[in-house]
Amino acid sequence: MVTEGIEFINANVKQVIDHLEDLERNRLQISPGNIKINVDGRNLVLSVMENGVKDYRIRKSFLHKLLKWYSFPLSQLYRLSRETVASVCNDYLMGINRSYVNVMIENGEALTITSPDYNEITDLEIIRKCAELGVRTVSRNDFMMRITTEEKFKFEAVPGDNCGMGINVINSETGFRTLSIAHFILRYVCTNGAIRYIDEQGGAKVHYGHPENELQMFFDDQVDKALKSQIKLAESIKHMTDENAQSFVTGVNKRIESFLGKNESRNFLGEIKDESTLYDLFNLITDKAKKYDLSKRIYLETLAGDLILN
Repeated sequence: MVTEGIEFINANVKQVIDHLEDLERNRLQISPGNIKINVDGRNLVLSVMENGVKDYRIRKSFLHKLLKWYSFPLSQLYRLSRETVASVCNDYLMGINRSYVNVMIENGEALTITSPDYNEITDLEIIRKCAELGVRTVSRNDFMMRITTEEKFKFEAVPGDNCGMGINVINSETGFRTLSIAHFILRYVCTNGAIRYIDEQGGAKVHYGHPENELQMFFDDQVDKALKSQIKLAESIKHMTDENAQSFVTGVNKRIESFLGKNESRNFLGEIKDESTLYDLFNLITDKAKKYDLSKRIYLETLAGDLILN
């Protein structure tokens, strides 16, 4: 029904840069009344009616972004025929009360649809901003990009348990995630990672309604805050061995269940014992996070980071 772009998981930065530089992109500013979704065989296509009609195959990210605009439950999509999905989308397009929308065409396919208030900071721009910090890995798909930088700050969480601290950056060119900058903690013995927000404000900014260059300035400010607060965070991690895990298990279980569902979350924390410490719980979550896709992994790594006490 829809297509998907290339996905990179913990890829080499040059590989991702080469891919981004080779993309053919065209941003259309067009009235929502001049676009329509049609069914072409097994595929959904976006018909753009401007100086004639041109059809573009629809990416999953475009479809989900339009449906997300109206809070449509994406879990119900599999129940609907292509014709019904197209009909719902066209009703939604007609309901957009804006003089124009932005439609991003990538390699001849409709990638996303955003409002005139959308503020763009591209993945390529983010990668280049991270270059001086040293990019460790890049993960990217049509919905989001995640960068971890090199761990310039090293410490021992407990004697013999070496860790490094870098920066975790998340961006979305298609409007699915905020721009966020956070600490990234890597435990070297098993390459477990955790994400910890820099301050109580959460280190995140939506892509809508800002003055020009606001996102770029926000990025620079959050990176500066992160680098200045690494020593304090390392001390907080060391003290996790002083706390018993059982005080946190119930709350953690609820968050895991609400995100993964009852079946998948059953016995997720089964290895935690009465004598386990908060640091043990932290490590268990980050270890299990490694088996999940990008979105779920980030959620679990962030959940682990939330366990670090101030």
